[in-house]
Amino acid sequence: MNKLFCIFCIIVFLFKTQTVFSNNLIYDVNNIEVSGKINNDFDRKKIIQTAFQNAFTIFTSKTLLKKDASSLNKIKISTIEDLVFAYQIFKEEKNDRGESVLTVNIKFDQKKINNLLAKKSISYADVSNISLTLLPVFVKDKDLFIFDDNFFYKNWLESKEGGQNIDDILISYNLALENIEDLQYINLNKENLDLVDVKKLTSFYEVNNYAFLLIYFAEEKFKAYIKTSIGKKRIDKSINLKIYPNNEVKTYVEAILNLKEEISQIWKSQNLIDVNTPSFLDLFLDVKKTNDYLKLSLVLNSIDLIENYSVLEMTNDYTKVRIKYKGKVNKIKSKLLEKNFKINIIDNIWKIKVS
Repeated sequence: MNKLFCIFCIIVFLFKTQTVFSNNLIYDVNNIEVSGKINNDFDRKKIIQTAFQNAFTIFTSKTLLKKDASSLNKIKISTIEDLVFAYQIFKEEKNDRGESVLTVNIKFDQKKINNLLAKKSISYADVSNISLTLLPVFVKDKDLFIFDDNFFYKNWLESKEGGQNIDDILISYNLALENIEDLQYINLNKENLDLVDVKKLTSFYEVNNYAFLLIYFAEEKFKAYIKTSIGKKRIDKSINLKIYPNNEVKTYVEAILNLKEEISQIWKSQNLIDVNTPSFLDLFLDVKKTNDYLKLSLVLNSIDLIENYSVLEMTNDYTKVRIKYKGKVNKIKSKLLEKNFKINIIDNIWKIKVS
């Protein structure tokens, strides 16, 4: 069996099979738990519809900016059902009240989702879950709190509303460890904290994603300055926070939730994809082994921003693949490098091979 025929067989196989559920695609929402009395098929359908609604809310909250997600809140269940490509009842149990508890995995149809967003002129964010190092500095009246007695430092990882929220799923926070260098530097600049150069903080050395928060509470005013570097992009932002009179704890807890949401919005805003403007990329795969194309296909199938791809040309030496994608081509490049492909780009011609 020659190399060309082997590649052809692999292509046929890939067109006939696909992984329906996975853990890393943004169109998959897994482990949705719903419950209720099930006496007939109608009851079961209503519970599954609730799972669809909850999954759609999670999907929009994770991938859309807040204003765009809100605009889809009133979408009909019949529309959401049509957006579902497949679902799987992963587990079914009974609770103490005799209700059925279903754990459901749901996969949305990428093309239908994109068509819906395109009609409404909504861009989605091609974001992955990230780890972010955080240092919140709290100023109350004239007192400065960095590590000790800092409500925000002590409670940032504990402040959750009804369990883990969307912003905690998207961003995994690591609190900066207490160190004498940062304490000294911040104290030296306590009169002009908004001018602190975050790059000089040792807590952020060799850290890809970080956020420095300055939170002020004084004279019935409550505000925060956010200085972030996420995905190698620096963004600073100032926001006002709500005060709940005579309820200091609620004021601070709500502030943490709002700040998490703002950081999440910053991360999304840097990765927005216009679903109305796809791009195309041609790859020339240097074929050395019969399964080289299979390896490439598996990688391409794992990249959410790729809408589809096809083989334009095939020889015993190379395979030319055209990719239709939305968003940033660097994600495709990073994924290929991560999976041990070597890339050589000359005059916008991508030549790749398995290393």
